[in-house]
Amino acid sequence: MTAERHAVRHAIYLSVVMVLLGSTAAAVTKYVAAHVTVEAIVTVQYAVATLLCLPRILRPGLGSLSTDRVGLHLVRGLAGVAGFYLFYAALNHIPLMDAMMLRQSAPLTVPLVMWLWGREMIARNAWLPLLIGFVGVAIILRPSPTGLSWWHAGGFLSALALAVSMVATRKLAVTEPTARILFYYCVLSLACVLPFAVHDFAGLPLLHWLAMLYIGAAIYWTLELYTRAYGMAPTAAIAPINYLAVVLAGFWGWLFWDQIPDTWSVLGSVLVVAGGLLTIYLASDRTGSNHDSGNGAV
Repeated sequence: MTAERHAVRHAIYLSVVMVLLGSTAAAVTKYVAAHVTVEAIVTVQYAVATLLCLPRILRPGLGSLSTDRVGLHLVRGLAGVAGFYLFYAALNHIPLMDAMMLRQSAPLTVPLVMWLWGREMIARNAWLPLLIGFVGVAIILRPSPTGLSWWHAGGFLSALALAVSMVATRKLAVTEPTARILFYYCVLSLACVLPFAVHDFAGLPLLHWLAMLYIGAAIYWTLELYTRAYGMAPTAAIAPINYLAVVLAGFWGWLFWDQIPDTWSVLGSVLVVAGGLLTIYLASDRTGSNHDSGNGAV
């Protein structure tokens, strides 16, 4: 086995573990969100992530925190908080599989965000997969004469926020090391959400604390594994594994909440996955890089 093939295989293993962790974090969030405010969950998540990333920052010294791109770090932090808040709020009201599928539509929206942000032109051959994916999103959103499913819409808005985070990370990665990006992301996100959650922790039982701590640790290690995997192999080789999260979400939803996806959810999911995979493949083929999405896992 060549070194390149070994690296790709190792990256695939890391990606599978990453997806498993992420799906269990989503399932635990759906459980605990019925008892705890979303603000409290997000606050604990970022507090845990901040503590876990501290050793990487302290090892080379505090001088490694020096940056002249605080504004862009803040944009990424705000986008990350908004994405998680909307995703967790949607989880509490719609099937787990639907929420996860809408979240996974983020790669579809990245070209649109890049166009709005810096007027980067969308390649001609990217329009077809975008159209396919957005038709799938529209099916999952379930528009009807009586109105739109607003919680489904919230799930899609979480994907838009994630796409903004991805683009911001890509821009930061030009000059900023990964450890600094991660640290500022966690700290600034925590600062954004903490004021809204200070009164939400009184009287919480131990089980809910343990659930929130698990979510924080799982999200942090999801990001760590994401960064390592995408540093080992091309995006096109391992990005499709992200869609395993949808299958796992469907399994957890059936196992714990008796949620069985209907025909429309399945059809919409198939179209979103098809559009997402085509978008990832075409982007990787155009750039020849392995960091199309930056560290946008969170």
